[in-house]
Amino acid sequence: MVQKSGYFSRAAKANAEDLRLIKSMTDLAVECALRGEPGVIGHDEEDGGRLKAIEFPRIAGHKPFDTTTSWYTEPAGRHRPGVTA
Repeated sequence: MVQKSGYFSRAAKANAEDLRLIKSMTDLAVECALRGEPGVIGHDEEDGGRLKAIEFPRIAGHKPFDTTTSWYTEPAGRHRPGVTA
């Protein structure tokens, strides 16, 4: 399952782009764990969409769901945070 922002998730079969994203996230998660770096792996909206371990205190769940964001309004596969086409 790929989860987005705590509100949106998808359980459909992963395509090639999904698999690349999942692999990059799991690779980083292992690297961070081996360094003892805590956090949640994701594209940090406050750091230019960089994939990183986002600090737990910054993920408090108080942020309202924004239905106007492009990853939610555009067709699947058209947008990845921090990536320009």
